Amino acid sequence: MRHKTTPFIEWEPAISPEEVFSDVVGLAEIHVEGKNVYWLEMRPSEKGRCVIARRDEKDKIKDVTPPGFNVRTKVHEYGGGAYTVFRDSVYFVNFDDQRIYHQPGDSYEARPLTPLKNGDGSLGKYASLTVSPDGKKLLFVYEKEYDKNKENGNYLAVLDLNSERISEPEIMVEGCDFYADPVFSPTGDKVAWLQWNHPDMPWDSTELMIGTFAENAIYDVKKVDGGAGKSICFPLFDQEGRLYYVVDIMVDDASSPENWWNLYCYTCTGEIEQVTAEQAEFGEPHWVFGQSNYDFLPGNRMVAKMVRDGTACLVVIDTGKKSLYVVENDLSCYSSIRTDDAGRVFFIGANSKKTAAVCFIDIGSGSGSKKAGVLKKSSRIEMLDKDISIPVAITYPTEDGKQQAHAFLYMPKNGRFRAPANENPPLLVMAHGGPTSRTDDSFSFIVQFWTSAGFALIDVNYRGSTGYGRKYRDALLSRWGIIDIGDVADAVRYLIKEKKVEPSRVAVRGGSAGGYVVQRVMTQHPDLFSVGASYYGIGDLTTLVEQTHKFESRYIDNLVGTKLPEGEREYRARSPINHLDKLKAPMIIFQGSDDRIVSPDCSREVARILRKRGIRHEYIEYEGEAHGFRAKKSNVDSLNREFTFYREIFSENLT
Repeated sequence: MRHKTTPFIEWEPAISPEEVFSDVVGLAEIHVEGKNVYWLEMRPSEKGRCVIARRDEKDKIKDVTPPGFNVRTKVHEYGGGAYTVFRDSVYFVNFDDQRIYHQPGDSYEARPLTPLKNGDGSLGKYASLTVSPDGKKLLFVYEKEYDKNKENGNYLAVLDLNSERISEPEIMVEGCDFYADPVFSPTGDKVAWLQWNHPDMPWDSTELMIGTFAENAIYDVKKVDGGAGKSICFPLFDQEGRLYYVVDIMVDDASSPENWWNLYCYTCTGEIEQVTAEQAEFGEPHWVFGQSNYDFLPGNRMVAKMVRDGTACLVVIDTGKKSLYVVENDLSCYSSIRTDDAGRVFFIGANSKKTAAVCFIDIGSGSGSKKAGVLKKSSRIEMLDKDISIPVAITYPTEDGKQQAHAFLYMPKNGRFRAPANENPPLLVMAHGGPTSRTDDSFSFIVQFWTSAGFALIDVNYRGSTGYGRKYRDALLSRWGIIDIGDVADAVRYLIKEKKVEPSRVAVRGGSAGGYVVQRVMTQHPDLFSVGASYYGIGDLTTLVEQTHKFESRYIDNLVGTKLPEGEREYRARSPINHLDKLKAPMIIFQGSDDRIVSPDCSREVARILRKRGIRHEYIEYEGEAHGFRAKKSNVDSLNREFTFYREIFSENLT
């Protein structure tokens, strides 16, 4: 097929917004029980409903979750860990009422185990569900949600599965602000978990605890590791009763293995052994429950996700020899890693050309190339190679000349079009949320929509992102809204200097903390940007602190370097809402009406001031949407509006 010579801003995307969200299913939380494999599907076509699916030993896939149920928990608002499986019985949290339900075997009947409301009037919320090895107890993270006048309480708690009565959980561990990832030892007599307190986030400082479990109580509790700037994640017992976990430490030397999330083992004799010593990450931030970055294989081996220089691979670790090798395959992104007794590895995998899928690999006994099989794809739509832009990992200098930042760069690609000679494309800058998070090089229909529409796109892992060691992650502490904004601006300057993009047509988009980046960078570096899109972004840091939920209520203390009220001047200085007079470019703002992380007031305030000042903008609020849109209708509409908004602005800027 011949290319049509057309200016970049007139390219028609190879995939429409309707197709982008037509049947894409979010995949998460794999569980393996016997010969059955379970996973969770988030379905935009069902208004974001989450459904447990199962593949049985005959390779048949069916929905497990009964109609009318939505498997999703609100603990920490971000949720995760909303179900578990034991001997084909499923225990799950239903979104609408937040109760735990038991669904036995192949039954489509589910009965509640917890009450609608607790005796003290609080709403019970549950995450990290795990069943004891004898099947008699259900252990979980327990959050009591009170009205606005009382802070939520967080605990570890248990239910007696032999009881037929609906009952409130029995609290076993309390006293800390937060708990996560409780796990049983293989004999069921030990329980390990993570805990931490305000103002730390779990990637700042956590404690790994262990105790003896008996008669609905945990006693002889002691700290295994953590605290004092140690961040621990993913505790898990092996079949011998050894407790594995991942930890990094605040250190000055960025090359030290302690600067990286490496694997350790707490042995049965009470000693701590380092398992890996890589300049790479085996952990990641605890934003949601139910994550799994490694599991155990036969023969004292482990399989794990390892991220080096922001890119992931799958590795097998010999725990005795403390050695590892990379499992060569065509994938570059991995999550929710689980194994079965035969040594097969199940995970959610993707690469730059393939959408996420529930995959499996038979590791076998040695190294070499391993082809991944697929159980379920997240989408049936496949784009042609001629329309797919492949990312290139780039490192570019920051403004001070002493540091570097990282990003993935995509150039425009569409098999139907080519641009006139010597024309540079418009640029779209993407800023991920968190801000303690990262972007990767996995295939995204949204990214390909933009690149096939004629945009160059740079997806920035600004300082503060994970995947590059702790010092890189901690560089954002006290400097949120300063160095991340600088890194985004420097990415634009770098591409302009390299003559890869058109300087007069630069857009920036982001959601949550990425939306804050959009608003902040457009007011602090107004001459760099032509237009921006803020999705549930933060305009006023004071409003955020006053209205956000418990999990992140003190997050800002460390990011800004001070707290309210003494830090009022600094909070005002870093709030985009106080600098809108510097804004030179139009902005489109999207918000969910039910967002409890970044409340609607955060976006409404910005829109109100823009309207008052006569600054060109659009404000769209979606009824019933929370933090991150789930319904297909909302996603299609927002992408259509954003695309139209950019096109109008760029067309008006034609010279």
